[in-house]
Amino acid sequence: MIAPRAWMLLVPVIAVLAGGQVWLSHLRYELSLDSQRLIAEKESLKLESSTLRLEVASLTRPDRLREYARNKLGMAPPSPMQVLHP
Repeated sequence: MIAPRAWMLLVPVIAVLAGGQVWLSHLRYELSLDSQRLIAEKESLKLESSTLRLEVASLTRPDRLREYARNKLGMAPPSPMQVLHP
């Protein structure tokens, strides 16, 4: 049989351990939610990155840049007199 003094030590230890278990369960739940949120954010960012890469590829096409330079910036290919040969 356990002595009364031992019970006085055992009960608080069990209570602390139970409280620690509850705290760890809560922490594990919060980490799981954070993990799910970060995974969803990662997927969203991957999609956005893919979309932006496609947009960059589209905007830097040589024919599009040539048209933009000619129509928006008023640029034209250099005349033979403007080209310097070393």
